[in-house]
Amino acid sequence: MPLASQLARSVPVAVLLATLAGCASVSVATDPLKLPAGANQSPVVVSVTANTGQVQGFTDMSVHLVPPKGRDNETPQYFVLQRKAPDMARDTSLFVGALPPGEYEINALRDATSNKILRLDNGSKKLDSFVVEAGKPVDLGRMIVTPINNHILFGRSERVGSNTLLLERASPQHAALFARAPASGWGHPRLPADRAEEYAASRPLGANCPTELPDGAVVAASRLGVVLRRAPDGRWSALRGPGIDSLLCVTAADLPDAELLAVGEFSTLLRKPPQEDKLLPVATGNLPAGNIVGITGSRKAGWTVGVHSGSTVTVLHTPALHSGNWKPVASLDVGFSFWTGAHNFWMWGDAQRMGYTVTTGPIHELDYASGTWTTLDTPNKAPLREVAFEPSGAVGVLTSAAGGAGGIFAGVFVSNDRARSWKPVEVPYNVKVAPIRHDYAGTMYMAGGALSEPELQVSKDGGKTWTHAAKRSLGRQLLPLRSGELLDFGGAEHGIFSIGHSTDGGRTWEVEYSNFDRRAYEMSRK
Repeated sequence: MPLASQLARSVPVAVLLATLAGCASVSVATDPLKLPAGANQSPVVVSVTANTGQVQGFTDMSVHLVPPKGRDNETPQYFVLQRKAPDMARDTSLFVGALPPGEYEINALRDATSNKILRLDNGSKKLDSFVVEAGKPVDLGRMIVTPINNHILFGRSERVGSNTLLLERASPQHAALFARAPASGWGHPRLPADRAEEYAASRPLGANCPTELPDGAVVAASRLGVVLRRAPDGRWSALRGPGIDSLLCVTAADLPDAELLAVGEFSTLLRKPPQEDKLLPVATGNLPAGNIVGITGSRKAGWTVGVHSGSTVTVLHTPALHSGNWKPVASLDVGFSFWTGAHNFWMWGDAQRMGYTVTTGPIHELDYASGTWTTLDTPNKAPLREVAFEPSGAVGVLTSAAGGAGGIFAGVFVSNDRARSWKPVEVPYNVKVAPIRHDYAGTMYMAGGALSEPELQVSKDGGKTWTHAAKRSLGRQLLPLRSGELLDFGGAEHGIFSIGHSTDGGRTWEVEYSNFDRRAYEMSRK
């Protein structure tokens, strides 16, 4: 049966809190490394890339054993494959499990962190089935999950038909089980109607690490191996890499073969060659596996990255980028929920210096010219909730107070000397959700209104007085440009993502980029 691959067949978003219990048999698929000798079960591997901010990868995949003809009345059997190597990626999940011989359908994906379940039954229509034979490992390749407005598209990847490379990176022990040409499991090649991957790549969600380049262009890392690029005239385009793993940060580069560097999950490191609109892999040398969540540097100073794995972010440096000899600078504890922001890591830099900090502080800064590290206190040595370092040297932070929750007692501070000194600022919000941002003229911008109407407030006198600029949804990111324009990013956590710009100090906004599909919306209304 064809996969859900166009609006008429798309799977409605299911944010269900139920489990797969009921009148069915549910078993956790055994890790194939733990199978006893002579077992008739076969190893199965499949990966899923999610083009959404609603989940941070999936933790479980449920598959249904299709009963043989004439035995439809038997108790339904489900097997749950669990995620392996979750520390290696944010949006891509790797599942490995042992299944008995038979025909199977993927019927649900679950994110245990958010307790969300995506059901893939699609009414009477069934998804493609796959076959497991005794003694034959099965590699199902990559699956794609992407929204179409308020619906979900689920399909197979054409670009990633094998999980060999992913297994070698994330779990070499499991990789050995699939070393001898595993079966694909699918009864036929990906159908022409299955366009989930192409649709996701044409509308990637998210704009991480938005950065203005020296020529006035703006770049931001996104999902499906895409860097979004805004030309100075406001037109957006996509720079694509060879893979579909999520990119997490991007920075300008001054290398002969790279004017832009992008990093992401599974230690992805890409470069944009001058005069070319594509991204190419960079040999990562001895860089450890994990999510590269930040990169900064220059040809003279070398390159520094932050690699997140589990509860740790490791800061590493190499003098040369290609096949780099990466040496650790610091190992930082970011706790249990790095992606949710409970314990976070921030990294920034320019041609003269770089710095980093975590929720608990302090702030560390390296001056490239002197090679000197400086350690700086956070305001009142308080924990940090949010940080905004501006290219001008201005800094805005929110600090947490003991007993404070949800920003109610958060402190608002700014610095105009790169965190050497701090000034408290009174703001017109009881609950603070974002730090103050500074434009190049010194104007302050702050979003808030969690307990009232969300809005953007502006101050032109250093925070003494504030003026309402416009209504503004919370959770969006502001980027002041050298031209005086403002860019506004956000919405990936709700399925509809957009980027807007303002030329009048935040009073009016125009959407420049969105993954909203007008044609699909009109079709759904019909």
